[in-house]
Amino acid sequence: MSAPRVVVCYHPGIAGAREMAEALSEQLRRSAREPRVVALGDAGAAGADLAARAEGASLLVCVGGDGTVLRASEAAATTGIPIFGVRMGRLGFLTEATPPDAESALARVLAGEARVEERALAVATVDGAEPLYALNDVVIGRRTLGHTISVGARLDGVLIAEYRADAVIVATATGSTGYTLSIGGPVLTPTTSELILMPLAPHLTSHNPLVLPGGTRISLEVARGEGMIVVDGIHERAVEAGQLVEVTGSERRARFARLGDEGQFYANVAERLGWLRADHTLGAAGGGEAG
Repeated sequence: MSAPRVVVCYHPGIAGAREMAEALSEQLRRSAREPRVVALGDAGAAGADLAARAEGASLLVCVGGDGTVLRASEAAATTGIPIFGVRMGRLGFLTEATPPDAESALARVLAGEARVEERALAVATVDGAEPLYALNDVVIGRRTLGHTISVGARLDGVLIAEYRADAVIVATATGSTGYTLSIGGPVLTPTTSELILMPLAPHLTSHNPLVLPGGTRISLEVARGEGMIVVDGIHERAVEAGQLVEVTGSERRARFARLGDEGQFYANVAERLGWLRADHTLGAAGGGEAG
């Protein structure tokens, strides 16, 4: 019987990622696994190519950052292989470990101590063309700096707004800690299926985000101007005036190997966004009462 296969992908443009991937691959060999190392950068394997290389694997280890995980998530969602992420940078919500604890964390995953967490994807189509799947977000934005784009938004066929803005974003619960968070959007529990609809830098229109059920059919029509649809910061397509972009929740799920319980997500958000003091305690120094 052949050894269980584990794919280790890394972003070659991130300092230390290749060395970390090689160290984890050596650990996998010592653990009687069969590692396959794949470079996953801007010009590296992605999507269907990575899915083919990962066929039959039991785990997909991603070394880099959230962008690396996003590139790998398409293959993971197609194959059902869980992702274990190692963060090389400062900030990341999709990764599980950092270099100092990566080997010990991976050992726990291999020992069966991890739980599998499922994340909902969104699916977008442009005028009925081949669908694009998003773990984070779908962005319809202006193609040229200095111009706004006008986008009509319908929810299940009901016109609710014409956004004149730099862009309109549809984010998943996973993507709520990404682009929309940077412009004041809400943070959603990542395992839920809700979608966020939110404009970026709207001109004379509301910027209030909408949190919608995952089954909502969001129709976005470019009313004026030349636009671009960008999915997870990876896939790009030009969108002309009059074209319709349909976004809704997908049946596809990306699976992640997690070591903490579900509440760990909130602890990570609080820490990485600086919501707590450094010592994680409440109250001011000295403990005096308010006067």
